[in-house]
Amino acid sequence: MADSFVRPGLASSVAMVDVSSMATERTHPRESVMALEMLAEGNGYEEVSKATGLSFGQLAALKARHKQGLDVRRIALSEDGFEMAESLRLLAKKKIHNLSMDDEALAKTPLKDLVIPWAIAQDKGFAALGEATKVVVEHRKGPSIEDAMAAIAAARAKLKEQAIEVEATPTE
Repeated sequence: MADSFVRPGLASSVAMVDVSSMATERTHPRESVMALEMLAEGNGYEEVSKATGLSFGQLAALKARHKQGLDVRRIALSEDGFEMAESLRLLAKKKIHNLSMDDEALAKTPLKDLVIPWAIAQDKGFAALGEATKVVVEHRKGPSIEDAMAAIAAARAKLKEQAIEVEATPTE
């Protein structure tokens, strides 16, 4: 969380506030830096207020006074995220290659475990190109093949019980 390590950018931004002012940065410097860090990470006002003890008004003023510092921090966070995503992408490719070389492991892998990540990766790839797509993934657990076969067999037996035997005679 933000209080375990403070980035110099936001701390510098807070330290640059006029010494003679009664701004939150002067009266609560640690909480101000922590609040800015949490806001940069995308936490909501209520969560930041609970963690820092700062009011909504103080948070809104901090956000307004440190817009540039927040923007710089958000860019750094996004770069970290993209770096992590690339590392995970390379690991996933390695795992997929290993899976493709092991028929036994591949046979044990459910199809959904391959298709859902593929669909998400496709969506993110198109989003990176600026081609917005909307994908809604629903996980539903339906009946198994055995359940379906048993239901079909039961339906056939019920129809057979209700059936009336007839003899067909050829007509001329």
